[in-house]
Amino acid sequence: MELWLLALIRIALCLFPQNDWTGAAPVIWGIYRNIPFTVMGIIMIVLYFMNRKDDIFRWMWLAITLSFAFYLTVVLWADVHPMIGMLMLPKTCMYIWIVMMGYKGAKKLNNN
Repeated sequence: MELWLLALIRIALCLFPQNDWTGAAPVIWGIYRNIPFTVMGIIMIVLYFMNRKDDIFRWMWLAITLSFAFYLTVVLWADVHPMIGMLMLPKTCMYIWIVMMGYKGAKKLNNN
């Protein structure tokens, strides 16, 4: 339930005109709209960390943590140091790792 509420809050924050999607978006609005997203991420990290005994998803918590670490660094500092935007590449690698864990989990589920 909490995740749905946080997702709705994030969507609502993204719809505010103050985001100025077609211009130079203020950093503060990048922070506002990422607060619920970050809380959702923390919830997911804790849940996966608590269930790290699972053979396939054992490292999911780490992949999510690293993904958020790279992403939030870009959100906070890419406007000051544009090269920090390159951290979106390892963030994307974490997404690929997450998808691969999910694929292995689905494959294992279908084989049983």
